[in-house]
Amino acid sequence: MCGIIVCNSSNNKLSFAEHQLEHRGIDAHNRTERDGITFSHFLHSVVGKRVIQPFEGEGVLVANCEIYNWRELAQRYNVSGRNDAEVLFNILEKAHGSEKEILETIKELDGDFACIYYYDGKLVAFRDPIGANPLFYSIDPLFFASERKAAPDILRELHPRTTLFYDTKTHAIRKIYLDIFQPTTPPSTYEDTRDFLFRAIDKRIAETSLGILFSGGIDSVLLALRLAEDGANISLYTAYTDENSEDIKYARAFAEEYNFRLFEAEITPENLKAELPHICQVIDSSDAVKVSIASPLYFAAKRARQNGTKVIYSGLGADDLFAGYARFRGGHSIHSEQLSSLRSIYERDLYRDNCVAMHNNIELRVPYLDRTLIHLALSLPEPLLKNKSVLRKILKEYYSLNEKYFSRPKKAVQYGSGTAKLLRRLARKEGESINTLLSKYYSRNIPLAALYTGGKDSAYALYLMKQRNYELCCLITIKSENKESYMFHTPRIDATEEHARRMHLPQIVQATAGEKEKELEDLEQALRTAVRQY
Repeated sequence: MCGIIVCNSSNNKLSFAEHQLEHRGIDAHNRTERDGITFSHFLHSVVGKRVIQPFEGEGVLVANCEIYNWRELAQRYNVSGRNDAEVLFNILEKAHGSEKEILETIKELDGDFACIYYYDGKLVAFRDPIGANPLFYSIDPLFFASERKAAPDILRELHPRTTLFYDTKTHAIRKIYLDIFQPTTPPSTYEDTRDFLFRAIDKRIAETSLGILFSGGIDSVLLALRLAEDGANISLYTAYTDENSEDIKYARAFAEEYNFRLFEAEITPENLKAELPHICQVIDSSDAVKVSIASPLYFAAKRARQNGTKVIYSGLGADDLFAGYARFRGGHSIHSEQLSSLRSIYERDLYRDNCVAMHNNIELRVPYLDRTLIHLALSLPEPLLKNKSVLRKILKEYYSLNEKYFSRPKKAVQYGSGTAKLLRRLARKEGESINTLLSKYYSRNIPLAALYTGGKDSAYALYLMKQRNYELCCLITIKSENKESYMFHTPRIDATEEHARRMHLPQIVQATAGEKEKELEDLEQALRTAVRQY
């Protein structure tokens, strides 16, 4: 994974942005200019072969990518290239700016990528559909970057399933959405899922020493066993706060029983307090939940970096794909929860973990979020999904694993490592809440609007986000003339004006006739007003 920046050459924020992203590629940096636009690239070289970007021909490409089927694509399109990014560039060059051909190429890419291609005055920005590789943008002023911190006041995240076409001459913008979350037909089986999970792990093996972010839970245990079966040179990395942390107990026991190299990173009150400002800046957030999750990842990745590790595997996505979270046991459709969780994982988890890894000059690989594997898991019978039954079955039947490992209950990393508890202790020692403590280190969380009815649900949602250090910029209230509205709460809606006054928040009040479907257009208008004004 690398770092990319594209902006108007006259933009005086380029040097600042490059400084902010230089950690994403310490092996080489290069930039070029075309038609008043600067293309800047930081290279993270995994195996020592330095193929310098940007690529230039009729067009220009900067790519942060790991495309696993690049050799097959090179044969199919009859192009050559020294690596995946150069093959992609040569394929895009053959399209000669055709939007249809460019979109077809993007659909064929198997891997993690964030790229910007320029041809004849038109920019195309695209990401892998899961959102493993981040990309942020602004049109006015023109700016694209791998992380929000490159230009935090103007950048917004490009939706991972959206391809953005921008004509720099006419300023026309076109966005094409691709929904990849389609189950396979007929329904998949345990054997299908096991085989494609193994393929997802295997294809991500790099010709270098590999690390695994290791908790001793079933997701990381399965990764370790499969990579060892493949003969990969692997090391396990675990972070913990004290000897009673559940993760370190399981990690040590597994490593000793199955003969793995385990490297430990102890998180003490002193080193966590010292690193908290850096962690908040790295993940662009002072959200207490995100910080408590990022902290053990940060210390484990830092330990891996000391060993010269350049690629690290993560079990991220296994709980979303195979129903590991408690919410999957709430009586709702597991497949509906799968879709909801996978569609938002890019903003909830992937950006945070990508930033932590790249800050330590390590490339993160997430095989549980393989595109083909997702298609299979979406069509698995629900009994195989409950509580990650399919993964436990693989560990029990294929690997004959000791039961204490494959039957271990789900434990979120902030609790298994002990960082959530340690953060609370640090805050108490300072005489502050966790949120107040963290807000000292980062105060630019994404500004939010609250859809507010005055009812307990919308009030509690607003309260929760305020507690997580998000800036609430306004309330949005929909006043429906239809007391039986399909969408919107109507009782005591006039009281929200007094609520807004007492919360010292501006309020956008949008009227609607309450007609089914049309009232969504009124909601959209209110949201557009909030974006424009706040």
